[in-house]
Amino acid sequence: MKRNAVEWAVIVVSVLSIAVLVGVLVIEGVSESRPPNPTIVMRPAEARDGALGWIVPVTVNNDGDQAAEAVVIEASATVDGEPETSEQEINFLPAGSEVELAFAFSAAPETEVTFRLVGYRVP
Repeated sequence: MKRNAVEWAVIVVSVLSIAVLVGVLVIEGVSESRPPNPTIVMRPAEARDGALGWIVPVTVNNDGDQAAEAVVIEASATVDGEPETSEQEINFLPAGSEVELAFAFSAAPETEVTFRLVGYRVP
């Protein structure tokens, strides 16, 4: 049985597609995946006075190759001479994603706002 040019083209494309797919799967299987790595970037220029107090916006990035669940982040600062904390939880933070959060304080902080990753769960 003789094959025409279209059949040969389909065979070549199919073989190449399968080879690329197998190569990608092998590379994924051999390479080490990085665990979740939540990082926090404060945006102080966007901090503002809101109806319920001082709002400090942040961006939380997951630079890891795995997702994280129940990510808990705590912000601390001194407000009116007293230490004050604000806490946020992100239910699900996919790998390579970012989430916008806003931490609230009763008034404008007198000291720099510091952030602490309390913990997270790996699904």
